[in-house]
Amino acid sequence: MRRLCFGIAISLLLAVPAVAVEVDSLLVASVGGPAAVDSLREMTSFTAEGAVTLNGLPGRFTEYFVPPDRSHLRLDLGTFSMVQAYDGRTAWQKDQNGQVSELKGYEKQEILKATYFHSFSYLFPDRVPGDREYLGDTILAGRDCRRVAFYPLHRDTITAYYDTRTSLLSISESRLDNIVVRTEADDYRMVGGVMWPFHTRMVAVGAPLSMEYAYERIVINATVDPGIFDMPRDVSRDFPFPEGSDSIVIPFEYRAGHIHVPVVINGKTKIELILDSGSSANIFDRTLALDLDLEVVGSMAAKGLSAYEQVDMIRVDSLAIGALTMYDQVVGAFDMKTVFGARVDGRIPGGTLGYDFLSRFPVAIDYRDSLLVIYNPERFTCPEGGSEVEFFLTMKVPTVRARLNGIPGDFIVDLGNAFGLVVHHRFAVANRLTEKLDDVRDNPQSIGGLGGPVSGKSAYAASFRIGDVMVQSLRVLLPDSDQGLAGSEEIAGNIGNLVLENFRVLFDYSNSRLVLYEADR
Repeated sequence: MRRLCFGIAISLLLAVPAVAVEVDSLLVASVGGPAAVDSLREMTSFTAEGAVTLNGLPGRFTEYFVPPDRSHLRLDLGTFSMVQAYDGRTAWQKDQNGQVSELKGYEKQEILKATYFHSFSYLFPDRVPGDREYLGDTILAGRDCRRVAFYPLHRDTITAYYDTRTSLLSISESRLDNIVVRTEADDYRMVGGVMWPFHTRMVAVGAPLSMEYAYERIVINATVDPGIFDMPRDVSRDFPFPEGSDSIVIPFEYRAGHIHVPVVINGKTKIELILDSGSSANIFDRTLALDLDLEVVGSMAAKGLSAYEQVDMIRVDSLAIGALTMYDQVVGAFDMKTVFGARVDGRIPGGTLGYDFLSRFPVAIDYRDSLLVIYNPERFTCPEGGSEVEFFLTMKVPTVRARLNGIPGDFIVDLGNAFGLVVHHRFAVANRLTEKLDDVRDNPQSIGGLGGPVSGKSAYAASFRIGDVMVQSLRVLLPDSDQGLAGSEEIAGNIGNLVLENFRVLFDYSNSRLVLYEADR
């Protein structure tokens, strides 16, 4: 089952002497024996449906798989739904507001890890490449188990624990960037000659993330519309752009390193939101949401600089930014004090404008004149004279390949970062940056972010290159925390406004590019 690619165990493990076990025989027995393997080899499709609980929010799921590697999972969670799919080449998702984006980087890797198991590629190596290795017997929570390591795409390690008595997979362990996840499977039943777990439960260690699936129906070899795996190209829009306009201009205030944009909620409540490309959704302060009596429709785990936080999902009828209005939006809500304290002119901001705003339009930021230029996506032509930098999305945040003192890494571009360049702890340690950077000293000011403030050091880097643009002699921040985003094993750092303000910056999500212009042009 798809869920079995996630998972980790927190321990209760006792090693016992390894016993020679033929791993192929174990894996064959785990699905029901040689006849089951023959059934899987001839399988043309897998479809399933049932009940799902996401972070305590109940809903329904439907799931499709077609060999060798196409998959589609839809979650219907009351008033909103979400989709993740893979068509054999492109991984994509549809979010809670119906917006579609391609998954790349380690997020695509997670889809492929799931597909490796869903396709039973460990039994059929001509499907998704990978390898496996028997690690020996162990005792897990009082149960005798046989331990097998899987290496989907010959990269990540997933450890699986098979019950010694039944040969059925009971627990799998994996990592999602720098958090560990554990998936338990039970209630096995025979369908189409194959043993399937009808119940799985996944929990993340140190993060408010859990999912539970109760399968009600599994069908083998049903007819599946191949179009459901393809990434949609025509997505309904939840905003009207002012008729006849190529663009609109919105003044903003640039204070304390943040871009403050005036917005109107539900046609009547005026607030300021911080423009934040590092936010994977639009976010309101929880107190504001309570004052406006906005409906809570669920919750999600959000990854911040130092930790994960639980974020409420709430629904608003409309969100107006200048002459633009976005309708029927699901946004996040949490306590903004945990991010900003009272550092923004002594006031707590009303929230952030993130992916759900920036992804819908090409948006140019003119720091010098404090203006946003929002372009009509149907009539947009990119202004000439800039330096284009390709990006991909990580948790819906633009991510670019850059070099710090010549050392390559993937850096998110974060308009919510009021500092300059924040270099994440694991990247700094792995590359011994405190020995290679200049003027390393304790930073007197903590770095704010979701999960709370983080202490650390500052230093000077000789150079930072983004595409064809070189920034020389810049001060960087080195947070001490190895939790949350600061402890990411995939993301090297975070590019903030004290770097970006040296340019006019264009975000063009539909073409996966950032364009940097000289500030005086």
